[in-house]
Amino acid sequence: MPQYKFYRQTEKLDEVIIAKHDELKDWRPDPKAYFLIRVNPAKKIIEAALVTYDHTIRKKIVGKYAVEIYNTIIRHKLLTKPEHAAYLGKELYKAELALKYGAVYRQDFPLIIKELKEAVKLGKQS
Repeated sequence: MPQYKFYRQTEKLDEVIIAKHDELKDWRPDPKAYFLIRVNPAKKIIEAALVTYDHTIRKKIVGKYAVEIYNTIIRHKLLTKPEHAAYLGKELYKAELALKYGAVYRQDFPLIIKELKEAVKLGKQS
């Protein structure tokens, strides 16, 4: 296990920026391509397909974990926009959770994990 050195932080804020996002106004397509993501429960893997704008699947990246897939995508320079990388990280992690908990994954839709919903319900009752 790697050894980490932790430093005490000091706070000298210049500004507090309130986060905001408008999904329609802020969206800009990556000029290179887009990705389709799906979970393959039979093989216990996540599949990310690079699709060109003529809707042709050109590459498929497969793995069990979001981090290995998005780092592979970045390493192979398959996207050009940092917001596209952030989006892929979010979607791939949702796919990883769906695979782990047996949930249905649908790209761009909220992930609903029944076990977690039940755990939250039980926690609220006590």
